[in-house]
Amino acid sequence: MLKTIYLKRYGKALIAFALIIFGIYFLNAFSAVSNWHSQNNYLHSQEFKAEYENHSEAFTYWNTEKNQDTPYASRQDYIADQLYFYRDSYQAQQNSNKEHQNYNPKTVYYGMTGQGYALLSLLLVGLAGFLIFFIDEKTAFNRFLFALPQKRSQLFTQKLIYVALPILGSLLFSQLFYICYLKLGIPAPYLNVTWGQLLHSVVTSFTLNVLLFTCSMFIGSMVGNLILGPLTWVGFVFFASFLPPAWNSFLNLFNRQNADPFSFNPENLFIYTLGKTGGYWWMIPIFLVLIFLFLGWTARKYRTLSLENDGDYLLHQDSRWPIWGLMWVFTSFIIINAFTNTWQLYFILKDSQEAVSFTQTILSTFITITIIGILLFVLVFFSVIKTKWEIYRAKKHNLKINDFS
Repeated sequence: MLKTIYLKRYGKALIAFALIIFGIYFLNAFSAVSNWHSQNNYLHSQEFKAEYENHSEAFTYWNTEKNQDTPYASRQDYIADQLYFYRDSYQAQQNSNKEHQNYNPKTVYYGMTGQGYALLSLLLVGLAGFLIFFIDEKTAFNRFLFALPQKRSQLFTQKLIYVALPILGSLLFSQLFYICYLKLGIPAPYLNVTWGQLLHSVVTSFTLNVLLFTCSMFIGSMVGNLILGPLTWVGFVFFASFLPPAWNSFLNLFNRQNADPFSFNPENLFIYTLGKTGGYWWMIPIFLVLIFLFLGWTARKYRTLSLENDGDYLLHQDSRWPIWGLMWVFTSFIIINAFTNTWQLYFILKDSQEAVSFTQTILSTFITITIIGILLFVLVFFSVIKTKWEIYRAKKHNLKINDFS
């Protein structure tokens, strides 16, 4: 019965979501392959041949051994070099790309086309995770579900099976289609990436997508206010987008003496694009642990959800303190390391005339996290603060009446 109910309610939306996600990956893969073949046709055209022969000295690459621009030995060498699909993001366009046939896990590789498709897909997956619980709460569908004879644990599990899994399944299918289309559409050796590297990027990207989906699902099941609820998710996604540079900035605090203190590249910790950059395998179990923690928290709170709190910012009053603490730590970490960069500036200016004192840095950090904590406290405990304020005003009003009686 639950299968019929969920599919009837979400079936059309799931089909639309699957088509949108597949369309995003298909269009990007089609564009990448088409652009590569267009460039290949141009580089082998008579027009380019004449241009190269007339201005061969202008076609150069940066020779890292000689540390200077070096002309290509022939037009064929230039053509072959320009057709390699994945390039080192730290190298300029005119650098030789033959060296990038090898794989370095500390290198960030970019394809010849944009990577915005993966970011859009990640955003849509997160939005879907938020809506599958938030919409049911705001449309009173939960009241209908809770009136059924099934236990809430069954309601939750069946929703994961018939709603969440199709969403994630369509994403995984689209990602696998993307790498297959690239691999079959661009010939070797110009698609300078192996099947193993592509599948590695799929696993890391998909795991990160599932983590965002689970976190968004957690938020959607916890918030109840029609305005502040969606804004909370938007705020979470906004700050989460700065998590990679924040971690990079934080880890660089330990990078002041050693030019390469880590055995990994902090920029490759959060991989959401598909391609040659696969990230690190040990990030996958970290993501999985976080996924199961948020999933377990969501399931446990769903079983005790009270419909009386509908409209409150948080639907679970006993979760206010841990939610506030989690939001405080997460937001403070992002703001301090990605926006204010308080400690980064302290170490950079430490030996200069514009040096900031250690005491001032500590004070600035304390003020920042205190302001963040107060603002989030007001947000999370607003209903409690409002109730206490109304009680206080009522008591004060009664005292004034008694004074005149």
